[in-house]
Amino acid sequence: MKLVEVRSQDVRFPGHALEALGRNEIVGVTHYGKRRLVCLSGEEFALVEPLLEILREGRPVPSELLMSTEDIALERALAEDRESAPAEDELIERALADSVR
Repeated sequence: MKLVEVRSQDVRFPGHALEALGRNEIVGVTHYGKRRLVCLSGEEFALVEPLLEILREGRPVPSELLMSTEDIALERALAEDRESAPAEDELIERALADSVR
């Protein structure tokens, strides 16, 4: 992805916007009340850059990239819940052993 680099000396942001960027918050720049630009910290941009490339290329977006933190936590919890307990494993082993006889 092509990124136009601009020296910080050439850009003027108010202190509260720079502080927000330092906290990895997103800063919107408005012109006559309409948002014209959105600025991200380098860390935040690194997180969304792969998704931007996919969108710009017109490729389908993998569902994993659209998942929120809560979605990921729920998926992990469900995966842990799907794991069999030792007693279940023992029953399965017995059933398999009985089926071989």
